[in-house]
Amino acid sequence: MDVLNSIIVYDKQLLLFLHSKGSSNWDSFWLMLTNPIFWIPFFLVLFYFGFKSYGIKPTLFTTIITISAGLSSLLIVHYIKNYFQRIRPINDINLNKSMRLIVEQNDFSFVSGHSTLSFTISFILYWMLKKDYKYSFLLFIFPVLFSYSRIYLGLHFPMDILVGLLLGYILATIFFKLIKIAITKII
Repeated sequence: MDVLNSIIVYDKQLLLFLHSKGSSNWDSFWLMLTNPIFWIPFFLVLFYFGFKSYGIKPTLFTTIITISAGLSSLLIVHYIKNYFQRIRPINDINLNKSMRLIVEQNDFSFVSGHSTLSFTISFILYWMLKKDYKYSFLLFIFPVLFSYSRIYLGLHFPMDILVGLLLGYILATIFFKLIKIAITKII
């Protein structure tokens, strides 16, 4: 139990350190980045790259399975949040006096849905596109920025983000196997 308490204390300290690096000059930027609507053009470009590499039918199957992976990740995150019920940093009275409150949100913190969803999608797309696109690793800029926006806004602890990354990786691995099976049957 002492190890867990030490991790939680360090997690809170790291959050306060990272959050303290923000300024009101950057708030609108991070508020924009945390909004999933902002990323739609990015996904349309990725759909085009998938189409260019695989053709329409495999790309549509990949898109459908990736959307299913994303929805699954959100459902799993919902259950995890309601099970652990970790209060968000901005709602923690021991922390929020030391934070700039930029947004309000009253649900739970652990695990980050933004992190889980964005890493699930990014891993799948990376594995799909890496053989045809040398710089496909740059896809990970998306989940890193998307996830960091949650820390910046005081909505998640770093551990919420890290566990979201790991959960996203696990889900992406499972759904990527489904994509490979589906594509082999199509091609």
